[in-house]
Amino acid sequence: MFGKSNIVEVPADQDPRWQAVAARDRNFDGHFYYAVKTTGVYCRPSCAARAAKPGNVSFHVTCEDAERAGFRPCKRCRPDEPALAVAEICRGIESAEEIPSLGELARMARLSVYHFHRLFGTTVAAAIYDAGFNSSGRFYESSNAVLGI
Repeated sequence: MFGKSNIVEVPADQDPRWQAVAARDRNFDGHFYYAVKTTGVYCRPSCAARAAKPGNVSFHVTCEDAERAGFRPCKRCRPDEPALAVAEICRGIESAEEIPSLGELARMARLSVYHFHRLFGTTVAAAIYDAGFNSSGRFYESSNAVLGI
């Protein structure tokens, strides 16, 4: 009835995966990939590349599917390479004889220094609030005991 496939394609902006791409939601990385017809590139949903027009987007379950369809991996998000976990970077820091520089950490992650810093470099204030302190004063009250300084 539908030819070789009984799958009906839905416009990208009506596909639920489009919301993950539009939001650059990392929770969907590895679950699917999206490709952009005008560039010939496929990406992870969280890719920070310029937003594509929904009419130029197709979705693929695996990298291999996207490549069979004629797309090449994005050089920015490197969807064909395993995502680097924060734990791997931490292990690299722990096993180093000296504290690695930002450049060395970026090389470990196979990212530019700028991109690596943007991914992992939050402000001190944001880190303090994320750790559960309601003000920097509360953090500094307990920092001597916690940090030993």
